[in-house]
Order: sequence, then C-alpha cells, then structure tokens
Amino acid sequence: MHKEIEERLAELKEKYKQLPPEKKAELERHIKRKNFLNYKKIELIKSELLRLEARRAQLELCDKEKELGLIEKKISCKKEKLLRCLDKQMIK
Repeated sequence: MHKEIEERLAELKEKYKQLPPEKKAELERHIKRKNFLNYKKIELIKSELLRLEARRAQLELCDKEKELGLIEKKISCKKEKLLRCLDKQMIK
C-alpha cells in the first residue's frame, strides 16, 4: 500500500511538472478562489506532513524504532489524504 501511494504521488508530481508555469499559477488561483476550503485543507495537510517528516528525522537520529513506525504510518495516511485532495482538484 505504501509503495502504491508513493507511485501515485510520483505520477501526480510528474503530471504537475509537465504543466507550464502559467497553468500551475492558474490552477492554484482556481483552487484558491473556487474551492477555498479545499485549498486550506491541502495547505494544512502539507504543513502537517512537513512537521511529521521533521519528527521522523529526529527519531531516526535517536534510534527510537517504535515511535518511528507510528510516525511513518501517520505520514503515509497524510500522504494518502493529500493525494485524494489533489486528485479531486486535478480532475475538476
């Protein structure tokens, strides 16, 4: 399941990279203007992911395997949520 999420995220990133800068800016403005709550939800998930990634790095340095496993599960759940939100926006 984790590998599937990573593959879908990589595919979505690749699709996003192919867009010209004007289209990227237009897409972000569209999401922000038309679906503000979803935009805020995406931004919140991104900030939570950043926080969890920093926590994971700290735990890797401290060799705390039990907590590290929990954090990695949370990270995969957040990535899946983010992917679902972004998929909905890319389709619209």
